[in-house]
Amino acid sequence: MIDDPWLMVRDICERYRIVIEYNRRMVKTSPGRPVDLSKDRDILAAGRALLFESGPQAVTMEAVARQAGVSKPTLYRRYANRDELLAAVAMNESDSMAGRFRVTPGSIDDMRHALVDFGCRLTRFLLSSDHIRFIHALGASTGMPQATRESIFRHGPLATRDRLAEWLDKANEAGLLRCNDPACSAEKFLGMLMGLDLVRTLYHVHPPRDVEALNAHVQGTVDDFLTLHRSD
Repeated sequence: MIDDPWLMVRDICERYRIVIEYNRRMVKTSPGRPVDLSKDRDILAAGRALLFESGPQAVTMEAVARQAGVSKPTLYRRYANRDELLAAVAMNESDSMAGRFRVTPGSIDDMRHALVDFGCRLTRFLLSSDHIRFIHALGASTGMPQATRESIFRHGPLATRDRLAEWLDKANEAGLLRCNDPACSAEKFLGMLMGLDLVRTLYHVHPPRDVEALNAHVQGTVDDFLTLHRSD
């Protein structure tokens, strides 16, 4: 597992901000009654823990309520069903990594910094024990509905790609780089970052890179990507 304390602290802060923003839109409260953000945070943390430890089938409304220490009515006020809860967990994971792409880059240096930060977050996540367990549990969940798989993919990996593509499109419009097909370029960048690491997790083979080597891989990938899309 790749471990960088500074990035871990930033991830925690980013997750808390995401919880606040998401539940301001989702939670139904009585007039004059403040939203208990600690419950929102605990619910998403419980859903994430169950998802990454035991797979999607372990994420039930009963199990999440029990692990989060909240009542079922409290949980149902926020999420109508299990699918909404799974979508929220996947969305929260995506937002925690791609949050920097909310800000339009002002220069190539801004772009490089944002892409390196994102790349470090993503590769650290892909090589984490949480993600490796999730991939193996997902493969073993033969009875899981296809709609559930598609929802997790749509609100997680696909949402991450789409957010990166929108950001690249804005950079293209600003003349910072040449990117005629942002979605294709975003997917290409993700593939360059992952390399064979995801395949290694499927084969139960741990990548031999340490933190320093992984950071060098990310920085080199970003430089290659920006060179490929350099504006002439």
